Amino acid sequence: MDANVDLNTIKTFFDPHPGFAGAIIPLPTAVKRIADGLRGKKISLREALAEIQSTTNGVVSIKNGWIALKLSDSSNRTHMFRVIRFC
Repeated sequence: MDANVDLNTIKTFFDPHPGFAGAIIPLPTAVKRIADGLRGKKISLREALAEIQSTTNGVVSIKNGWIALKLSDSSNRTHMFRVIRFC
């Protein structure tokens, strides 16, 4: 996670992951539900990260304008998802 990001900053969330588009594995259903629920919300990055992290054992982080989810599958392959964007 970028050390320069203020997690208390209020952001507007938009463009949640469609759930399957082009991924080898789909975005987990529980994460998809949270991402869809964040669409249009204005909350802190900290709150959004906590909501997403509560549904997964993957690594949730902030990238440049979006929240990422990194998962490993049973074959130990790593998958990175753009869960939702923010501005």
